[in-house]
Amino acid sequence: MAMAVAETSFSIDGTCSVEEQTHNIDHSSDLLQFANESRQDGCFNDIIIRVGKKNIPANKMVLSCYSKYFNTMFTTEMEEKYKDVVEVHGVDAESVEKLVDFMYTGKININTNNVCDLLAVSDFLQMPSVSKLCIEYLSTTVSLQNCFTIQALADRFTIPQLTKKFNNFVVKNYQQVVSGDQFKELSKKFVIKLLQSTHDKVPSDLVYTAVMNWVKFDLASNESYLSEVIKFVDFHELSSKMLEDVVSVEPLIRKLGDLVDSLFGALVQYSKKTEKSLISLGGARTLTKVTKFDLETKQWIQLPNLPVGRQLAAAVVIDDVLYYLAGDLQTDGKITATNIVHRMKLKEKVLKWEKVSSMKVKRCGLSAAVLNGEYITITVTLLVLFKAFFSPKYHIINITSHNIGTICVFGGYDDNKKSLSSGEYYVVLLNKWIQLKPMKIARHGHSIVAHNGHLYSLGGCGSGYLCSMERYDPLLDEWKDAAPMQTPRGWFAAVVLNNAIYAIGGYDGNKCLKSVEKYNVDDDTWVYVGNMNIERYCHAACVAQNQIYVVGGLDSNEKVVNSIECYDDQTDKWSVVGETEVELYRHSLVAV
Repeated sequence: MAMAVAETSFSIDGTCSVEEQTHNIDHSSDLLQFANESRQDGCFNDIIIRVGKKNIPANKMVLSCYSKYFNTMFTTEMEEKYKDVVEVHGVDAESVEKLVDFMYTGKININTNNVCDLLAVSDFLQMPSVSKLCIEYLSTTVSLQNCFTIQALADRFTIPQLTKKFNNFVVKNYQQVVSGDQFKELSKKFVIKLLQSTHDKVPSDLVYTAVMNWVKFDLASNESYLSEVIKFVDFHELSSKMLEDVVSVEPLIRKLGDLVDSLFGALVQYSKKTEKSLISLGGARTLTKVTKFDLETKQWIQLPNLPVGRQLAAAVVIDDVLYYLAGDLQTDGKITATNIVHRMKLKEKVLKWEKVSSMKVKRCGLSAAVLNGEYITITVTLLVLFKAFFSPKYHIINITSHNIGTICVFGGYDDNKKSLSSGEYYVVLLNKWIQLKPMKIARHGHSIVAHNGHLYSLGGCGSGYLCSMERYDPLLDEWKDAAPMQTPRGWFAAVVLNNAIYAIGGYDGNKCLKSVEKYNVDDDTWVYVGNMNIERYCHAACVAQNQIYVVGGLDSNEKVVNSIECYDDQTDKWSVVGETEVELYRHSLVAV
């Protein structure tokens, strides 16, 4: 058959002034559509991929374009380069067919039934675009039923983002995860890996529960591994109930000689340090009053009055010594900020207040925290002594092997109601206050908490009511922004409980709040938790016996709230556990 010849006898050369035009048309989809139709019709195919009994026709160029596996096969001197049929072993035939279809169409359906096979085959054929789609799909499907399967895939194919997703899921759902049979049936290697990556992110009670659930599920096989997995439990961080009622009477623990000593040490520490009382200091109508609330008897008793009564001060306990810091003297109804500091040694037979060195700055509406559980301490060297007495510059808090607690104060306002950003810390051994780097934002009516070697300053009042939070790193002497609260809060309370920071109640500029939100330190996020029973601001809070206690405050009608509420983070519930004998607000609260 003769081929047609293109007619070329016509020309418009030189008859028009229009310039040459260049056109760029994307016809890749047309090309792939034609290639796919031709493949299905049996045209232009130059290779058959055989997987088991399934033959998949294709074109070497298309396969090489989308798969590094096939590209290497057809472009290097491998014997398959010259074959018309290539066999692929050890992979799922249906998945290979779906991936070849994807090469020609750009479309693929991923679901719970095929995602594991598609991930495995796309990894084998070196098709990262499909592997990425599978990983994204798996990241959205993590559940109690499949989380261990997903982590096994992450290990098998080295997928860090899936491992991170798994760890975050386990931490947020720890109790449910470690109670399930899938966890209990894990190998020792997998259990140790899980405990290693999560034990420091959840309460020690839950870690202990996880360990014992796994050991007891198959006691005959797992009891010999108890000493290896129990090391992830910090006995000194266990709750009093778990330590006394569960761990101390567990026969398996008693069999482990080394752990008995550790358990005994934890019990001794608990007997010494478990908070049995709340102490309220000062306040708007109780300027000099100091009272103690017994958590067992629910009774209030009087302690020695403050030498100088004040409100909007701060209180901390360090090494069994109670400090009351600065505040408003309420002189003739006017704001009179002070820098005075008093302390009372709680272990003395006769309790009395004594004055110590005053702070550098007068402030009320301040906040204070103690860096001690995280072993951030003052390095008392000649260099620091020199700087402490003679240098006006800021000082960094240094790490040392001594566990000397450090009192840090920040913010507040002065006699002119001007918010302060400045901070300072108290060297107990020197009876000396030393200036710290100021916060990024001036605040009063805010809260400062210490956690894991850092200070967190959140909320308060400055240019309006604030929801922002900043974190101080004493090693770097640096404040950095952290995730803001979801609600602006001033004159609220904040505490640390089980690796989380809680912001409780307060005033948002329009209304009094009963809401509470929790900051997850590990992922820098805030979430709402159970509301208090009563809205309140200008109240005080502290942690005792692994629960949060809130005392006093004002409600939305400026009426004093007399109730004491207690929060259990295991049930996410608040309950009223007592009442104040006097009207407490703008006061301070500590647990001893």
